[in-house]
Amino acid sequence: MNAGNMQNRGEFKIVRLLAFAMLIGFPLIILIVAQFLNIDSFDPADTSLFVVYILLFIAMVEPAFLPLIERFQVKTFKTNRQSEMSPDQLYRSVTIIKLAIVEAIYIYGLVVYVLTGDMTQMLWFYPVGVIWSAVYWPRRDRYEQFLNKVRTV
Repeated sequence: MNAGNMQNRGEFKIVRLLAFAMLIGFPLIILIVAQFLNIDSFDPADTSLFVVYILLFIAMVEPAFLPLIERFQVKTFKTNRQSEMSPDQLYRSVTIIKLAIVEAIYIYGLVVYVLTGDMTQMLWFYPVGVIWSAVYWPRRDRYEQFLNKVRTV
């Protein structure tokens, strides 16, 4: 096995560990933290459900734009050949951006919980987050496709 393959395997493991931390560990921590928050339920008249629905809409739509960000990053990488960044490092960077956007869905749920005091409304964000987590979960085949796309001129 050559050194490049070993580096690729190590880089992918790092990305996979980040995915576990950001898309599994962090949402669980948010649930635990929410359990310890002492928030009284608000009267629905006090909190606009409009804000809840806007955040839910953003959570459902925002990750759909991540392929555009990836394309922009790859294009910038290809045009800037004197970059010190390797294709593996670019993959890690792009994946962290994707994971952070998906992770934000769970934060939106926590914000809704703090605003409304209703745990059920917070939990509305979890199925959305789980779906987007599955879509953007780092997979070996996508990793290889990304590297091939970046290396081709």
